[in-house]
Amino acid sequence: MPDSSLSRLSVPQQLVLSIVLAVLILGAFWYFKWNPMVREEQQKTATLTNLQNEIRQLEVTASKLQEFQREVALLEQRLETLKRVLPAQKETDDLIRKINNLASESSLKIKVFSPQAVASREFYLEYPIELRVEGTYHNLAMFFDRISRLSRLVNASGLKINAARSQTAFVTIDASCTATTFVYQENAGAGAAARAGQAGAAR
Repeated sequence: MPDSSLSRLSVPQQLVLSIVLAVLILGAFWYFKWNPMVREEQQKTATLTNLQNEIRQLEVTASKLQEFQREVALLEQRLETLKRVLPAQKETDDLIRKINNLASESSLKIKVFSPQAVASREFYLEYPIELRVEGTYHNLAMFFDRISRLSRLVNASGLKINAARSQTAFVTIDASCTATTFVYQENAGAGAAARAGQAGAAR
């Protein structure tokens, strides 16, 4: 019988045997149970850390996305404002004819009416027109007043007024200026949004 076999062992031998059995049991527990649990815990901790890092990165991306959306919204508002006061390119010829007609309707004698080279800007094109007229101060003021009432933006710059060489009741001054109309670029919105997106991605 096993009990009788153990009973024949001396106390020190029984103690050593008990220690050996305890070590074997602990080793088996560590190998089959504890060690896999530790590895699983380490894996879960690493996964949790990765997820937390991803969440932080997503939070940063989300904040940048909101900033990007605000920038796009501001650009769209700016474009809408420009569209209200700037003609589309197809309307330019009609607007130039209207300026010419307003000068005639204001009883100004047109000496020079010469469209100049177009200048390209970020959202619009500048169409300058070299303009020289003869008339009176009253008629010139009437012309500028009529231009200011146009629904489209027209800017008069470089105004020079001289006394006419041959004074009459209808011609007392000789005036020159550059009348500039600004034309909305159809592709400006897409280009601006793309640049804003690139800037947001670079941050």
